Amino acid sequence: MLALSNRAVTATLLRTFIAFWFFLAFYKFAATLHYSILAPLGSHLMPLWIVGLLVGGESFFQMIFDVPAGYLVDRFGRKRMLAVGWLSFVVAALLLMHFSVVTYVLSIAFSVIGWLFYAPGANAYVLSYAHKETSGRFIALRDTFYSIGVVLASISLPFVLLYSPFVMGAALLLLLLIAIVFLITSPPDKPVLHDEPVLPAQPYHIRRTPFLKTLKALKRLNPASGILCGYSFAGAIFYGAIWFVVPLAIATDPHQQLLGLGLGIFDLAIVVLGVIIGTIVDRGNKRLLVFYGLLIFAIMAMLIGATLGPLFLLFGFLATAGDETTGLALWSWLHSLDKEHAHDGAVAGVISFSEDFGYAIGPVIAGCLLAITGPGWAIAVSSAPLFAAWVIYAISARPKALFPSSLIGIPRMPMRRRHKS
Repeated sequence: MLALSNRAVTATLLRTFIAFWFFLAFYKFAATLHYSILAPLGSHLMPLWIVGLLVGGESFFQMIFDVPAGYLVDRFGRKRMLAVGWLSFVVAALLLMHFSVVTYVLSIAFSVIGWLFYAPGANAYVLSYAHKETSGRFIALRDTFYSIGVVLASISLPFVLLYSPFVMGAALLLLLLIAIVFLITSPPDKPVLHDEPVLPAQPYHIRRTPFLKTLKALKRLNPASGILCGYSFAGAIFYGAIWFVVPLAIATDPHQQLLGLGLGIFDLAIVVLGVIIGTIVDRGNKRLLVFYGLLIFAIMAMLIGATLGPLFLLFGFLATAGDETTGLALWSWLHSLDKEHAHDGAVAGVISFSEDFGYAIGPVIAGCLLAITGPGWAIAVSSAPLFAAWVIYAISARPKALFPSSLIGIPRMPMRRRHKS
């Protein structure tokens, strides 16, 4: 009966927001394909270390504006700012159709805006509609359709790289046109509930600075918010290196379809496991799930660097299982702590800031190491921050939150809680 109830809840969430889920998938398809072809295209124009700096620089500039983007999402609406990001990616695609050093750099610049509003806008939209009892499954559906777009981009990449930049840009435009149709037909934004009335006669900075509001919101949502920022940073370094190294390997040998599938396996695992893990998160110990999920993610990420053959697929699948368990548990934990939802966009912007910082570092590390150590070590080194994040979490978390008392041999005793959980 419970299983039937879970399926019914998931089916309702899927049906009600189906247009938005398809928007996420097609937007992510186009955006990921654009990001994937940057390294192979740039390698025809300049040295790899410069390409690494440019691709990493995209995330660096995005990182700078993530928090302001979150406030713009709260101020002007989630769907409206998602549309602004969509328009920027349209310009980025058009620039690729007239390929040169200048248009390549400008395409990267406009894609920054496209990515800038995607994560905070989508995350704030989902958080505004999610309920405590179903937040894990709701966020899992978001991740599932994110991943469908990434899987489609990964499978398409070896074939897209066979064509000219003009054809690549045209393909991106077609995907973006499909995406905007689904965004327009998505459920409307829920009204943003501010913790104080907005007085048109007063400038925003007189009431309270955005920076202090963000710090206050993050402090209120600790420890989940701090852990989520650190985990997002470490994971983005790893994925930034993966998405820099593997497309270059495919471009070198276009018949390496296995590597294209290898890129897709990370998100294919989410498509297969996302809702299942979301259900487990809704009913399980979130702190315990973070502990073991992050450990599995770190170990499998390191092992991926040992092979670019068939085991790449196995290790990638298991890495994603650990990653998704950690991420869903942290997002659901964050949602359970957030009672106001007045600053969802700002909080999501800070988390995106951490992730973009990682994506700025990952390609730079990979670009510098690739010629010296080869692709395997470039990927393996990028997994080190995941181990650091796990160690910090294991040390800072209370032992009783991570292990049943029977495992650590200490009788249960009254303990004052120092934060809401």
